[in-house]
Amino acid sequence: MSAYSIIVLAFLFLLVWTGLSIYVRLAGEERSEDGQTFPAGSKGKVLILTAAVGGGHEAAGRAVRAELECAGYTVTMADGLRTMSRILDLALVRGYRRQVRGVPRTLSAVFALTSRRAGAAAIRILVGSLFARRLLATLSKERPDLVVSTYPLVTSALGRLRKNGRLRVPAIAVIADYGVHPLWVDPRVDLHLVVSRPSAELAESAGGITSLVRMPVAPALRGAPSREEARSALGLSREGFVILIVGGAWGIGNLQEAARCAAGSGASTIVVTGSNTALQRRLAAEFAREENVQVLGWRDDLPVLMAAADCLIQNAGGMTCIEAIENHLPIVMFDPIPGHGELNASIMERAGAASWVHGAEALGALLRSASRQEISLRAPQTEPSAPTISDAITPLLGDTPQPVVARRPSSLSLRPALLTGVAVLASFLWLVFAPPGVALAARELHLRVPGYAPSPGKISLGIRVDNPATAAALERSALRERVPLTIFATSQGAKGLHPAADLEFGVVEEPAGDRLPSLSERRKARTTAAEVQRDTGTYPNYFLASPRPDLAALAEAPPHTRMVMPERTSGDQPRPGLLVLDASDLGPDAARDQFLLTLQKIRDG
Repeated sequence: MSAYSIIVLAFLFLLVWTGLSIYVRLAGEERSEDGQTFPAGSKGKVLILTAAVGGGHEAAGRAVRAELECAGYTVTMADGLRTMSRILDLALVRGYRRQVRGVPRTLSAVFALTSRRAGAAAIRILVGSLFARRLLATLSKERPDLVVSTYPLVTSALGRLRKNGRLRVPAIAVIADYGVHPLWVDPRVDLHLVVSRPSAELAESAGGITSLVRMPVAPALRGAPSREEARSALGLSREGFVILIVGGAWGIGNLQEAARCAAGSGASTIVVTGSNTALQRRLAAEFAREENVQVLGWRDDLPVLMAAADCLIQNAGGMTCIEAIENHLPIVMFDPIPGHGELNASIMERAGAASWVHGAEALGALLRSASRQEISLRAPQTEPSAPTISDAITPLLGDTPQPVVARRPSSLSLRPALLTGVAVLASFLWLVFAPPGVALAARELHLRVPGYAPSPGKISLGIRVDNPATAAALERSALRERVPLTIFATSQGAKGLHPAADLEFGVVEEPAGDRLPSLSERRKARTTAAEVQRDTGTYPNYFLASPRPDLAALAEAPPHTRMVMPERTSGDQPRPGLLVLDASDLGPDAARDQFLLTLQKIRDG
């Protein structure tokens, strides 16, 4: 399917979905509900809305439910995202899983596009316009005194209902991550419960009202066994250093490299891959001969594993880290997930809740020192005066019962919602398929994109080849001239390359003419990267998109390559930046002459 087909289908999907929403909204009215009832002695009824996107949002909902029930509230829990739309729920669950496992760098792009308050507000408007109404049936049925959301898009829907007066009872958002993204905050809900002072600062800067709380954990954690009992149950030695590596419910992130560093330190290592059975098989095969490494799949006894461990290695955050903090287990953040994982690691380190280690070499050195007892890892710091969630919500609950859901207004204007949705989608697609999207991601997330924002006066030189003889000639010329050069090769051109210590290699996307490359064409670059490695002995460092760099190309770039933004110069004198000469269809002599001429211009300039 081509990129243009994706754009057309996306617009059709939006228009059809909006049309169905209009029909449903005009077809019926929700009735106002009075006379709320709940068991005698209850402090009130709380409805918790979660989402099955990962495991953290549901885990947070279960923990909040357990605390509020112990405090005397009647609590029900529902999947708010699925209630809003089963199609949206399916798309986000599957799409997010595919992103974090297959193309995690695309998370940076989405993160960048929604990091500004304006971008987050646009998403809130779109979600609220299309899906908020669908929560009203659940709200009318449950008739709560308070609604709690643990998922950002559900929070946006509740904010919409609070603003237009359809939801009459307070709505709050529970944010278990330390790094609070603007999209997770909705100024229209009554309160945001956060876990640290830096988290509160982020939420307030996004327009939210906050309260610092001690986030609850699963009751099983409070009844966890002692260190000795846990190690005995797991077959571990009572002495020695034990490292626990967790990638969440889906087993995401660079668990393989973390496991190698941990195993290399000599410590006992436990890796939990969650539902990622493919990763479990790979790690089990790799460490089959390592007696000090256990590779586990889905586990319900994480409190036991934490009780046995001396440190936790994580890459995202959320409830797993909250549970580790409650257990006073030192946390090391390694190779965090792009976007929200990196923000979370930064804020956790700032709050004293974790240490962020940059790079496998640094992680290995830290774990070796810790396992030899040369250093002592710092236990997470907490907010000692933070109230519980049950204490934080008390001021929101009045003594006078209120109707939960107001009647639908007699007049309803849907044109603004439709126009807003189209404008947001059009802006998003433009940023995805246009070079400014890469520039925005580079600026906002500090991504290292060669060619973007070059150093003053500095010119980097690359050359694009698709002929093996031309590639070999250019390789010899660059070595003879003793200049740094990156050769961007197609799969055919790579056949002429040879290992050379002074040269770097990149992979170029196969040309698609005047149209945007299809997804299948873009995925060919991954095969080309493997062929470059086979022919040169070196995996390519860079990726050159055709016909221009955009976020869609970034999503399909070969693993471990950095996409480049070449300088498009129109004059005779090269300008500062990354200059990529196009030697496609040129023979060895002509390409070498073009290279030497350009090199002379750079030297003269």
